[in-house]
Amino acid sequence: MKNPALSLWMSTANRAAGWWMGHATNAVRRQQRAALAEMTRAATGAKPKRKPRPGPKRRTR
Repeated sequence: MKNPALSLWMSTANRAAGWWMGHATNAVRRQQRAALAEMTRAATGAKPKRKPRPGPKRRTR
């Protein structure tokens, strides 16, 4: 027969490990994406595009 306390602890530990693994995987992917973007930007010599700044708001009467 299974020990319910041990079973609960194991399921909680596995869930926590899965959560941390997901975050670690996303962090690695984010780093790889940034590195790839940096390499392609350096290869082409292109500057990153900037969005135009919004001008002053005009009052309407």
